[in-house]
Amino acid sequence: MSAPDDTLKPERTEYLGTYDDGAVRLAARVNWPDGTLVSVRVAEIGSEAALKEFGKVIVAGFGLAGRWVADIFDRHGIKYVIVENSPQTIEAQRKLGREVVEGNVADEDTLRRAGIEEASILALTIPDEQAVLQATRLARSIKPGIYIVARTTHSSAGLQATQLGADEVIKAEQVVARQFSEMLLRKLGGERIAAAAASAATAR
Repeated sequence: MSAPDDTLKPERTEYLGTYDDGAVRLAARVNWPDGTLVSVRVAEIGSEAALKEFGKVIVAGFGLAGRWVADIFDRHGIKYVIVENSPQTIEAQRKLGREVVEGNVADEDTLRRAGIEEASILALTIPDEQAVLQATRLARSIKPGIYIVARTTHSSAGLQATQLGADEVIKAEQVVARQFSEMLLRKLGGERIAAAAASAATAR
């Protein structure tokens, strides 16, 4: 039994869509072959009016995760400020017209310069767990009502972040575990589709 053609495998990414009358309709065009297995996750997205009411949003760190977060805010017209300590990244983003505060988000002075008092969301996307924990504690003490999304590597640190006041925690090891599970399920599903197709061809 041969495996499905690798050239037909869909790109590993996420697409927004809507559910209507028993079908999920994607907002973007894709070139997936018939029978492609997908994993659907419900996204809670507020109304445009509600989105416009957000105060300042702070994105700490502008690696891949930070850029994805910023892209969401860009698409919905929500203003944000980036906190970053890489001179190259700071220079590049300022040239693009983005507001950037240089410094360590785990320092109170940096948080205040970023506008923590007026912020509604703090997205801690940096890979430094200790800095994330410190920033979570500081942000919650300065602005009790702020919505904090924290990134950690380990589940144990994720628990600490929750205890310190994070509203949501993205735990890298759990994301990796889920990706392994989803990829292997797709592989097994692909094998079943190939086997069913071969069986149907033989029966003709």
